[in-house]
Amino acid sequence: MRNSGQITTNRDIWSTESSGGIHNALKHNKNYMASEYFGDSHKSGEKVGGTLHVNLLETGFSNSTFDVILTCDVLEHIPDPYRAFREIHRILKTGGTHIFTVPFYQTMHLDEKRAEIIGKDMIHHMDPLYHLDPHNPGGILVYNIFSMEMLISLAKIGFYTTMHKLYDWKYGIFGNNGLVFESRKI
Repeated sequence: MRNSGQITTNRDIWSTESSGGIHNALKHNKNYMASEYFGDSHKSGEKVGGTLHVNLLETGFSNSTFDVILTCDVLEHIPDPYRAFREIHRILKTGGTHIFTVPFYQTMHLDEKRAEIIGKDMIHHMDPLYHLDPHNPGGILVYNIFSMEMLISLAKIGFYTTMHKLYDWKYGIFGNNGLVFESRKI
């Protein structure tokens, strides 16, 4: 049910953002949880300035906890994104959905691995690319830009993924890369 910008639901929803339009539309729901990631110095489940800190690699949530998980432009900033996708799969209920956005090359077959951590060393395979981050004035490093490889990898994990292409001039959504992914746990 939708009422004055709010979405009301009984579903168990977790968003990895504790601000913004989606958060504001959902935050009144009793089964809604929001979090942020504040760095490796914090443990998942810890409160930082009143906000829940969660590491997508080790969330600390029980199996089959959520009906819906929302991540917006997050997974490209994780050194091992497929480990995070497996963790998301673990904590989703069967039939649950992960709705997410990531930078995505629609005409490439393999993900672009821009950087990785080997042991304790940061290895850059390309010039470092940083995205804006509300918690870090210097921005946040992009490790990967995804491609068709992501869709195959998600299927191997146990997701059925649909790619939605958005384009609506009335809402200012232009260009060819307005993509939202919907991965259902099967």
